[in-house]
Amino acid sequence: MASGSVSPRRSDAASHSVAVWTGALWSPRELLRRFLVSKLVMVLLLPHDARLPLLVGCVFSLQALSLLRSPKSSSKPSAVLLRQLALADLLPLFHLTLQLGASLSLGMEVGLWRWLLDAHHLASLLLLGLLGLEAVLVSQWPLQTRLLRTSHWARFGCSLVWGVVLLELLVSLAFRLQLNSDPKIGTVALPEYLKLTCPLALLTISIYLRKALWLANLWLHYHVFYSQQHKRHSCFH
Repeated sequence: MASGSVSPRRSDAASHSVAVWTGALWSPRELLRRFLVSKLVMVLLLPHDARLPLLVGCVFSLQALSLLRSPKSSSKPSAVLLRQLALADLLPLFHLTLQLGASLSLGMEVGLWRWLLDAHHLASLLLLGLLGLEAVLVSQWPLQTRLLRTSHWARFGCSLVWGVVLLELLVSLAFRLQLNSDPKIGTVALPEYLKLTCPLALLTISIYLRKALWLANLWLHYHVFYSQQHKRHSCFH
């Protein structure tokens, strides 16, 4: 054999290694991990009303939803939370649809745009927090928390998340309706003033809740991705 020729066995081994590496790079588990990392970057580091990150996030979410359709993954609590996290990106899609409708002079409510983005941001913070908490429980107390880490409790947590998001939307709507009904707050009677104060207080609580969730997510996912790298396989169990 000539010195410049390549051994067939060596060539087959190299092709096999490339195929294995490519398969691992595009495996469902790796794609879901990439989706989770992209959500963490967009929610924790980028402005939640930036259009380009929202569009990129929607693409990742559609890909994640297609992967999470399999019955095998639907029984896992992490898959339940990831599915809801991907479904939350339907809110930015609706937001972009409203923007398009307003640009075409279809008479859509402009004020709803900000509410949808705020709802998407709050839902993403809550769901990412549940995912981070579940991963920490798996890595630190796998046996002690086995009864808590079930799909039933994951679905219950998702129901609470959407309940909180819906409550914030209703409070925002009530506050806006009160302002539109009588913008002169200083001249209204005391009961009317209380009607304005209560939604405003709840919205203020929501702002501090977002800050607390941001810090909690930062600690939880830092703990998962950096402090416990040797247990990263437990993030999607």
